[in-house]
Amino acid sequence: MINFWPGSRPFFEWCERTAIGMAVRDTIWAFPFIETFHLLALAALLGSILLINLRVFGIGMRQFSVPQLARMLEPWILVSIPVLLVSGILMALSEPIKCFESYSFPIKMLFLGIAIVYHFTVQRKLRISEDAPPIRGKLGATLGISLWAIVSVAGRGIPYI
Repeated sequence: MINFWPGSRPFFEWCERTAIGMAVRDTIWAFPFIETFHLLALAALLGSILLINLRVFGIGMRQFSVPQLARMLEPWILVSIPVLLVSGILMALSEPIKCFESYSFPIKMLFLGIAIVYHFTVQRKLRISEDAPPIRGKLGATLGISLWAIVSVAGRGIPYI
């Protein structure tokens, strides 16, 4: 097994013993309830990002410019990301050793950080500009969709890989 977190097993073991981790793990409905909000936030986030990025390609929502659509969907994105982060932390605290031993977990964490930074820096700049070169916008949209897809697939792989 590859150790992605050298020297950090004691931290993950401590997470397993936290009151929050034990409460989520030991309460029958806590994990499914939290996971439901996690998945709903993921759907809202990915749906919003996908709509904006497809609009960059000229697909769908043609009645709005890319900046207009981005402004309309930004509240969904701004609410979804904190809900994802909080619910994800709660789920990870309930199964930290599974996360520690998973090949997918560090990949998800890495790409989650990259995707969030990319979204709020490069991609936001491309979306608000009416005069961004089309190829730059399309490349940015492709990268944005790809980053979030990797986050999603890696997240689904945590229990299995």
